[in-house]
Amino acid sequence: MASIVVFAAHNDDHALAMGGTLALHYKRGDQVTTFVGSFGELSHPHLRPEVIRKTRVREAQKADRTLGGDGRVFFLGLRELKFREDFERKGYPKKLARRLRELKPDRVFVPTPDDTHPDHKAISTLVLAMLERSRLRSEVYGYRVYPRFSTIEAPRLIVDVSAAYRKKLDALSAYRSQIRFFSYAFTNNIVFVYHLVRDLFAGFLKGTRFAETFYKLR
Repeated sequence: MASIVVFAAHNDDHALAMGGTLALHYKRGDQVTTFVGSFGELSHPHLRPEVIRKTRVREAQKADRTLGGDGRVFFLGLRELKFREDFERKGYPKKLARRLRELKPDRVFVPTPDDTHPDHKAISTLVLAMLERSRLRSEVYGYRVYPRFSTIEAPRLIVDVSAAYRKKLDALSAYRSQIRFFSYAFTNNIVFVYHLVRDLFAGFLKGTRFAETFYKLR
């Protein structure tokens, strides 16, 4: 049984980018632990922060169970656009390093450090720096979240997720707060279509129907 740790800036980032891969890990009986940076309150300024926090946690846990997990999703409570400040203030460099030494992950997944969203980029660089200081020997792979068509000079891992793609789509439907009119549904639709096309193209390269692509960062 492998130990897998996933870091995401927002509660749906990892499901969009690697939901199929997570479903395969669960099917194999691997232990998957997910850390989410922010509750994403800024996306719903018309709601009280405590309401959207509860909603985002519930959606993330439901999506995780849909993929085959047990809802092992932990929120770090970082404020959007202030990840670096809050990460240090809350003592996460030491706390997360200690937790990862307990989990002993075989692989750690983070957004790619060149992602165009500042929070995606921040969680990536913060976790990579923390891993470097803690001297953990885990393999680290990056996943794309927001559309970006430049390439990363790193070995690629392409995972055939055809058998798990229905679970990925079902898990994404759990994020109902992301597709309401008074959220950034239009942006999210663009990101969803980007990932669908990306997974189809990766599947074509792999000789299968759907695949997810990762970049080895360490």
